[in-house]
Amino acid sequence: MLAAACGPDTFRKLPATIAAGNVRDLAEGSLRAIGGQGVAIGRDALGIYALSLVCTHAGCDISVDGAVSAGRIDCFCHGSVYDAQGNPLRGPSRAALTHLAVTADAQDNLTIHGDEPTPASTRLPAT
Repeated sequence: MLAAACGPDTFRKLPATIAAGNVRDLAEGSLRAIGGQGVAIGRDALGIYALSLVCTHAGCDISVDGAVSAGRIDCFCHGSVYDAQGNPLRGPSRAALTHLAVTADAQDNLTIHGDEPTPASTRLPAT
């Protein structure tokens, strides 16, 4: 059975901007889904990054039908598993999750730009 919002014709369009909390609340080595928004925010030794949680196999929203932890991302629709950088570890998905631009305002509030794909190496420096 397919989960709602899965299938190649139903890939979720992400909002242009998504509030993602404050820099001080994002510990190094963490990755967390932004509930129901189809994105995740993470922080590694290089800085802060964001990923689309729209599975590249069939368009399922992993933030709704999956699990996100510091070490992996699981899509429950068809069993795809990704590492914390969005690279597929187990199929059926063969393509990486899309990285997205992240900005911070003067108070260090984070915004994910769902309409701005970015190279996987892009990081917002954490202050």
